[in-house]
Amino acid sequence: MKTNKKKILPFILAVFTLATIWQIISISIGYQAIFPSIFDLISDTLHLFIQTEFYFALFGTICRGLLGFVITFFIAFSLGSLAVFNSFFRDFFHPIVVFTRSIPVISIVLVALLWFSPPFLPVFVAFFSMFPILFQSIQSGMENVDKKWVEMGKVFGLSPRKRFFYIYYPGSRSTIFDGISSAMGFGWRAVIIGEALAQPVHGIGSQMKEAQAYINVSEIIAWTLAAILISYIFEKIILFLKKKTRSVRLPASDECKFYKINQSIEKKEIIINNLKKKYNEYIVFSSLNQNFKDTEINIIKGPSGIGKTTLLRLIARLEKPDEGTIHYSSKFSWGYSFQDVRLLPWLTVKENIAFPLLYNRKTERQNVSNSINWLLTKMELTEHQNKFPHQLSGGQLQRVGLARALAAQPDVLLLDEPFTGFDEALKTRIQNFLSEWLVDFKPLVIWATHENISLPEMKIREIQLNN
Repeated sequence: MKTNKKKILPFILAVFTLATIWQIISISIGYQAIFPSIFDLISDTLHLFIQTEFYFALFGTICRGLLGFVITFFIAFSLGSLAVFNSFFRDFFHPIVVFTRSIPVISIVLVALLWFSPPFLPVFVAFFSMFPILFQSIQSGMENVDKKWVEMGKVFGLSPRKRFFYIYYPGSRSTIFDGISSAMGFGWRAVIIGEALAQPVHGIGSQMKEAQAYINVSEIIAWTLAAILISYIFEKIILFLKKKTRSVRLPASDECKFYKINQSIEKKEIIINNLKKKYNEYIVFSSLNQNFKDTEINIIKGPSGIGKTTLLRLIARLEKPDEGTIHYSSKFSWGYSFQDVRLLPWLTVKENIAFPLLYNRKTERQNVSNSINWLLTKMELTEHQNKFPHQLSGGQLQRVGLARALAAQPDVLLLDEPFTGFDEALKTRIQNFLSEWLVDFKPLVIWATHENISLPEMKIREIQLNN
């Protein structure tokens, strides 16, 4: 309450100061037709609200502004998205956008007067004013989406379309809405300028032009205040929509039961032949040969920097080898517990764990909810299920990433240092649970670690990587 009072007081003082300055200037000039008093301004503004024409003009301007915005956003979103995913179109659109941004509004208006009828001219002007801002905010927002999130979605089998809607768009949403706010600010001004020059039947700009013809300054300013009010209302609507995020809406459930959602492939094998991978002049693998089977837990060991993570990324097809081949005995589904976790910051713990099931499987939501509850319990995360990633510790983040990999029920499970941040007691409990899970689901497991791993009742094969 005190915070609101602190914000309101400066606002009131600012308005009072401006009104006082205006009144002093009005009295000094002493010519009401040119510089009306603050009382005349208030009177004329209030008088607008009882005129039918006011609402027709308001409606006309809002319709033209919204029509211009919808057309502009659709085109900017389509072309901006195309520029993000295709370097040719990024270079192609760049000079066009720079050129469009540099054209003075008055030039657009003067040319448009020759091309368009009065009702459509403001829409055309609004398009040219908003397009560069929207295009650049959409392109910038999507280009800045963390590519690690995109890789995560790819590993868990999301199609390009689903990665666009469930990773790219949420990840760039804040930047896009900032662009919308700026674009609409320019757009309203452009629409009113267009109306003032084109003189459509109903519109704020038309009314301002008419008032100017009769040297009615107070009415011009009254219409100006109406235009400011429109801009302010829409800015608040945009801010509200920016803050409002769509939840995943998993159904409530007290049941903790894990449902099998896919038919496991009986024999799973990955064969690596003469694999070579290098970064610049540094050679990670020169001639690597390995055979991974689902009959044992494949533990890849070696010191930090030896290439354990690189090998997992090559197997997951997140990178391409320079030479050699990787053969898969079948088309696999994948689960990956990343060393750097890669949780989506706009989803809660429960929603992050459910991510592979929600967007990539035709699974009943109730079964998903029951399965996630079961994993939350086993991973000792139940009390954190409604938190967001930034509210978790490092060890908790790792458990969420591991739970997400298990939730996918993959044919191939890739684990990259999944126990980072665990104390010994927690590590033992999670290892015991993981051992039970592996017995039930029998994936092909490739596990990169520098630690000693103990999995009861599991056959372990250690692979030592060396330079």
